[in-house]
Amino acid sequence: MKDQGDTGRGDRTTHLMLTEQSGAKRKVLQPSIGAAMIEAEQAMRRPGCRLRAIKVVRRHTAVARWKAGKQGWYRVA
Repeated sequence: MKDQGDTGRGDRTTHLMLTEQSGAKRKVLQPSIGAAMIEAEQAMRRPGCRLRAIKVVRRHTAVARWKAGKQGWYRVA
């Protein structure tokens, strides 16, 4: 079964937005929401991670957001 937002028609409008501690942002194109969520999880677990926020965006709408805190990552939306 596909994610509710996944059409399976090659609609590549899901992005993983990575914000570094310096404020630099990287936008990574993802094939689906599921793939973006997996990539976000992997980015949070990388040793020496210099990120302060991660967002999964589908068609200009944030599907999920995480921020780095003193105790680790926490989900904000």
